[in-house]
Amino acid sequence: MILSKTMRRLTCLLCLSLILFGGMGCSEEKTPPLSRPPLVGAYYYLWYPGNWREGYINGRLKPQQLPALGQYDSSDPRVIEQHIAWASRYGIDFWAVSWWPDQPESDRIITQGILKAKNIQDIRFCIFYESGGLGLEKDRITFRGETSRKMLSDFKTLAQKYFSHPSYLKIQGRPVVILYLTRTFVGDYEKTLYLLRKEIRESGFDLFLIGDEIFWYVMRSPHLPPSSRPERKRIRWFDAITAYNLYNWSKTAHMGYGERSTFLSESRDLFLSYRAAGGNKVPLIPAVFPGYNDRGVRLSENHPVIPRQFSPGGEEGGFFREALKRLALPFLDPSLPMVLITSFNEWNEGTQIEPTQTGGATEEDYSPSGREYTQGFLYRGYGERYLTILQETFYSVAGRVQEEGGGNPLSGVKIKVAKGKKVLMETQSDTFGYFRVSRWSLSPDSYVLQAEKAGYHPHSAVVRVEGGKLTTVNILLKPTHIASGQGHRTVER
Repeated sequence: MILSKTMRRLTCLLCLSLILFGGMGCSEEKTPPLSRPPLVGAYYYLWYPGNWREGYINGRLKPQQLPALGQYDSSDPRVIEQHIAWASRYGIDFWAVSWWPDQPESDRIITQGILKAKNIQDIRFCIFYESGGLGLEKDRITFRGETSRKMLSDFKTLAQKYFSHPSYLKIQGRPVVILYLTRTFVGDYEKTLYLLRKEIRESGFDLFLIGDEIFWYVMRSPHLPPSSRPERKRIRWFDAITAYNLYNWSKTAHMGYGERSTFLSESRDLFLSYRAAGGNKVPLIPAVFPGYNDRGVRLSENHPVIPRQFSPGGEEGGFFREALKRLALPFLDPSLPMVLITSFNEWNEGTQIEPTQTGGATEEDYSPSGREYTQGFLYRGYGERYLTILQETFYSVAGRVQEEGGGNPLSGVKIKVAKGKKVLMETQSDTFGYFRVSRWSLSPDSYVLQAEKAGYHPHSAVVRVEGGKLTTVNILLKPTHIASGQGHRTVER
């Protein structure tokens, strides 16, 4: 995430005062049993085209590997609608939309762009409150009179503008807000959070606050040095905790290929420590990223790279696949099964999963040496690869419903999955006819998939669910005014 120069120095200042703890093993945990499918969220940014000019690794490559939509404008309705379409098709349930205090452009894009998108009903969203905008002093956000008043005022604005929208993400009827950098909160933050909940409750909303608490070091007070242990006193103020991004350039053993580094094993241990700190009262929401390279925007800071391949010569997206397997799935909380992806489109730090234009592989860049931006790691024009990995991880069946003959996508088609006469789950197709079935809804077996829409003949197909595999189903529905009979199907594995 692009922040002020003060924020960019946070890691440097803190690492001078800490001896950071290492990993405690690399044994894997199994995915816990869940009573309902997990929610998949991704951080979403509104700061383009301005941030293209800041620089990003894909734009520094030789040749460039640009976004599939080019260097777009975040306020362009066509861009927003395509982003929603990708998210809906591949299984992102909600966006955590970046919102900065005192930046009215964010409000304008949300209200005039996202909320007016033709397919807004296909996704949910919540606010990712950029707390750094309250004023980051060296390495802390200190809550005092003006800081607290500003935060309370911001949340009243958010409640008025967004919390009542039908697509706003709610957990048990409570609007969700993710707070960035809560791990730096010191001063009178407890009173502020108390008043925040109280005043927003008086406005008719019971907030569900998720704190960005999980990191290698956290703040304890305005005067004490950072701590490598979870700050339980602060954690208890949140309904859940997460980690925006566990990248820490000072931990050199984390850098380079995931197969050779300690990043995943030590991140696992960190999650375990924070899960224990939250006990049974504050769920942990795991977060993962597909790789990290901010050299396109901060070359002078010389941060090392975590490449997108898990091993030398490995598959594109291998690190992302392993991170989902080792950090996301085992830490899904049965009481709040949710995972966050950093990010959908944070191109400046190279954490995006948004599609690129497809192209060949390169390790060359436009620096004098030809390697200063890439550090010699390989980059590919990966297309929709990362969205596909996400879909394969969380869904067992996916497909599209179209009209027979014309091929027009059919939205709002009711999709039922049955075993014998018992309907096990229901979903429906989105604006462009796509649907998906969570891997947690069906165990490996054969099922009958039933598609129904007014004005069309019903359709049935047998689908086979296999552990760890995605079955794709293309359904053609025949209009009732043409002829009787059932549409044919194509099943792919």
